[in-house]
Amino acid sequence: MNKLPVKKSSLIFVLLCWVLASNVMGYLFWSLRDRARLIRDNQHERLLTTIVSNFRSIEDINFLLESNTILMERIRGAALYDADFQPLYRWGSAPAIFDLELLRNGGESTFGRYTISEEWGGTIKFIIHTEPWTKLSGGQGGRNTVRAPVRPVAPVPGGEQARIEPEDFFDYLLNENYIYIEAYHLDYWRTIIATSILFPLVELSFLFIAFYIRNLYLRNYEYRGQLESQKNLVVVGTAASTLAHEIKNPLLSIRLQTGILSKLFPHTGKEELDAINEEVARLSALTYRVNDYLRDAVGERQALDSTAVLADVSQRLTGRNMVPANTGAAIVFMDEQRLRSVFENLIRNALESGGPAEEVAVSVEGNNGKITITIMDRGRGIKKADLKRVFDPFFTSKSTGTGIGLSVSKRFIEAAGGSIGLENREGGGALVRIILPEHHAEHKS
Repeated sequence: MNKLPVKKSSLIFVLLCWVLASNVMGYLFWSLRDRARLIRDNQHERLLTTIVSNFRSIEDINFLLESNTILMERIRGAALYDADFQPLYRWGSAPAIFDLELLRNGGESTFGRYTISEEWGGTIKFIIHTEPWTKLSGGQGGRNTVRAPVRPVAPVPGGEQARIEPEDFFDYLLNENYIYIEAYHLDYWRTIIATSILFPLVELSFLFIAFYIRNLYLRNYEYRGQLESQKNLVVVGTAASTLAHEIKNPLLSIRLQTGILSKLFPHTGKEELDAINEEVARLSALTYRVNDYLRDAVGERQALDSTAVLADVSQRLTGRNMVPANTGAAIVFMDEQRLRSVFENLIRNALESGGPAEEVAVSVEGNNGKITITIMDRGRGIKKADLKRVFDPFFTSKSTGTGIGLSVSKRFIEAAGGSIGLENREGGGALVRIILPEHHAEHKS
């Protein structure tokens, strides 16, 4: 069974953890809101109980509300409406005529209780429809109910007050009436607003932390992979270095013997001796490249004109200076032998790409503190599947290749603080692009 890639599996794990944490935090915030709601309802019940339990006639309500500091601070409006929605008693911000739309906006609970929230005002409207009480108690509530006589009373100072006072308040609770109380519940609204703001912030914080931890995990995973790769490279390098050293001596002996044979028998076996010398040269080049790959990638860094080094290497390998005549100096800070090795590897690859040698071209450009060196050919190009592997040690698509040149070049360029990339060209062929930091005289070595 194939395992999921680390990036994909870690993303799924992070998202699952975030969803779990979000559910837990959602439950906690919902619990805070529910607790605030229960406290609000309890306080409202206590207010209603305080009002009802402290008077026996309607005249007592006004005195009760205005003489009680707590009730004055908490209650914004209070009223009692009859079945025709007219006020029997009204105080504060209670509406002059009861509006049934209020009931449609609130969720009905048992026994005709309604709770309507006024978010921007910080208040809660608590409405009780007394018809259910009448029905449960066997009364004859409704529009035909006989009501106690009423008498008008002058408005109460402090606002528009319309009152019609019955002789006995409790007689009206047995009819189909509406009790209206609007009270301030600032603590409740503070909790609602705080949770509304904090919940998304906490969610985003959890998401950020989750992806931050994932990023750390991926970086550590990458570092572990690099460390493991370096350990393997040390083992391979030690073995390769030993083999290269052991191969050099026999190769020297073989080349010495073929030289003696060619002198003793100049006209005999020339083709065979040439083939032997060719293979010896190929193996010698391989041992030198292995040593190149294993040696220190930094070397003795110094300020170099990469344009001049590239011109010299191209002149030596192709017999012509491939650098355009109008190209100026491009100073980089790098070991000269390693820079020459990079140019030699890349130009050789371009010449061996299968395209015309005269189509091999180079360019050097400087921009924004970067030196870009490009080496191009019109050969076979690189298969798309091989583009990600061309810089791997010992990977080659050529029958006579060693697979060391590009990996050596990559090590040397990256050690100098640069980068190297290979891509196919439009119209056929490939190009290698090297980007190195431009060196200035004030830079410290």
